[in-house]
Amino acid sequence: MTVDAPPKSRSDSTSPRAGASPQHIIVVGGGVVGVSSAYELAARGARVTLIDRDGFDQGASTGNAGIIALGHPPLQRPGLVKQTLRMFLNPSNPLYIPPRLDADLLRWFWNFRRACSQAQFEHAMRVLTEMGWLAGECFDALVDGEQLDCEYHRTGWMEIFRTPDRMEQGREEAELVRSYGYNVSEYDGNELREREPAIRDDVIGAFHYTDSRFANPRKFVVELARAAEKRGVQLRTGVTVQRVIVDDGIARGVSLTNGESIDADVVVLACGIWTRDMAQQMQVNVPMQPGKGYHVNLTEPRRCPTTVCVCSETFVAVTPIEGGLRLAGTLEFSGINHRMVQRRIDMLRIAARDYLHDLDSCTIRSTWCGLRPCTADGLPVIGWAPGVRGAFIATGHAMMGFALGPPTGRLVAEAITGEKTSMDLAPFSPDRYQTGHRSHRSTAHAGQ
Repeated sequence: MTVDAPPKSRSDSTSPRAGASPQHIIVVGGGVVGVSSAYELAARGARVTLIDRDGFDQGASTGNAGIIALGHPPLQRPGLVKQTLRMFLNPSNPLYIPPRLDADLLRWFWNFRRACSQAQFEHAMRVLTEMGWLAGECFDALVDGEQLDCEYHRTGWMEIFRTPDRMEQGREEAELVRSYGYNVSEYDGNELREREPAIRDDVIGAFHYTDSRFANPRKFVVELARAAEKRGVQLRTGVTVQRVIVDDGIARGVSLTNGESIDADVVVLACGIWTRDMAQQMQVNVPMQPGKGYHVNLTEPRRCPTTVCVCSETFVAVTPIEGGLRLAGTLEFSGINHRMVQRRIDMLRIAARDYLHDLDSCTIRSTWCGLRPCTADGLPVIGWAPGVRGAFIATGHAMMGFALGPPTGRLVAEAITGEKTSMDLAPFSPDRYQTGHRSHRSTAHAGQ
């Protein structure tokens, strides 16, 4: 089945603020979603304060592989639960869950299991492939328009394979992505090594997703924050938001842990996994689990790949950035913490060694871990908070946060300023998690 590429613009029939222009907007969270939202809001004339407790060069948005994978399928897919059950308790596997009693985690995995149905997978694919077109448009506009110095490459990304079985699975996925209008090229091992001499002889082939891009995520976020500041955004770092101030069902601003309060007409919660608890304070349910990812930055090998590659069997991404090589990956559900497990760090290098030459000669420059906000159904959460006027939520992008951050920022700004949104926001709505969500919807948006 062939599906035409989606239209570039679509009205948001549920936009609650048509014709309204808030005087002051607070964006909580300085990752790629928060910075993109602040930039897009300021570009539309809004007065914006962007608050982050750390800095714009930290967080999950800055340490990922930097892949802007347009049209990539969600993690949730048919058959995944059966394939990965054996991985859960083995700390050497890419997907790892340390044994613990956690009712929220068990509930999340039950819903994750339900989301691995064919119907939900097809629904998520339709939404994410449409968002992919928007992502490419947004990245190009930001990088070119603001001249962002972020090692931006329009050369796509490659999934590389060592086993015929896994490559056949990769072929099925490539055909699926092609059916949504994206371009994917196939190379055998020799063709691949002609393009990338750094690839070892054991690698039998690759699929090249040529519409995609990659960049240095830390530089992108930092550069975009500077561009936002030039457009008038007030940047507040080193301060922590304690809660959203809600009075009579209306978000009035935020209070900080230092005792300061800041008034606002709209508050955007774009603070990754921490959005869950902040929303809960407003009695809004946004169930997510933190999926910890790691990276190792290496010095440049003698033979270095020129484009980002994902080692298919081991799920490790290899990105040439900052004059060296970044190995990134793993998905660890161990709660909200930044504990660095050395075994998980070591496995990145071990997992990439069978695919690339010269890794043993590289020196480790730095190691890192970060927390990805993962929803159970594979779709982000983007929309007005049910039952709280003036509160907007933008989170839950899981392992695609860097790629989907700029289009999310555009959607946030369009919805808040009353523009026609580039996509229908209904599939992303926070309403989908609320008990009796239909009645919440009518109450939450009335008069916004």
